[in-house]
Amino acid sequence: MSRARHPTAVDVAEQLDYYLVFPNLRARERALPPEGIVVEEFVLRADGTTSALDSAGWTAGGTWWSAAAFSRGLREDARLRARVTPVGRAGAQTAYRLLGGGDLLAEPQLRRHFLDRLDLPAAAPLNLVPAQATADRRIYRVLLAGELAEPGLAALRSGWRMQPFDRSDDAAQRIAGRTRRTLDGQTVTWTLRRIGVDLAWAVDLATDRPDDTSAHTLAPLLCRLRTEARGQGLIPVTVERLR
Repeated sequence: MSRARHPTAVDVAEQLDYYLVFPNLRARERALPPEGIVVEEFVLRADGTTSALDSAGWTAGGTWWSAAAFSRGLREDARLRARVTPVGRAGAQTAYRLLGGGDLLAEPQLRRHFLDRLDLPAAAPLNLVPAQATADRRIYRVLLAGELAEPGLAALRSGWRMQPFDRSDDAAQRIAGRTRRTLDGQTVTWTLRRIGVDLAWAVDLATDRPDDTSAHTLAPLLCRLRTEARGQGLIPVTVERLR
């Protein structure tokens, strides 16, 4: 896969996604030193949806390596996810120094280690909700892998000012919460729901402004939702648009 930038990609803030990689689940649970780190960055279209994922890994005592296959496995293999903890840059820096790497490179320099790109081709969206995008309504979906413990769920509900759902129809759709905002003159609603047996989650964001003029508002919001869900231990998979 070529490292060349997609012409439709837009630059994002100087903030990469960092993960600590442990030799096994027990080492992670006991807070033993990790064996390395992985750094990722989604390639975004102008509307905030994802087109590809760049990544690189570093193992103690070694050099930086292409993490494209690792990043794919992280989103498909629950056993691999059990060995990984999402962290911020400060956490990655601490681990990197602890493992003998010294000072972690600045993010522009870290991007130079992104040698292989994992393309995220558009696919038919999961039919999770009966309401589909219409001429006057656009829906985006943030897909997330992993389990969300009760403290993490409570933190997302609180931070997003969501009301929990307990009605039978909401339970059937596995809705965990929903909130509504008015941003830049448009009404935006997002819903947090479970997929499968708590092994994946989705945030569905709907807007009543269906044209591309809302991209400057929605793209940062989609990034924020993805980042804050990751902060509770979930692994972002992709951000897609229903139409």
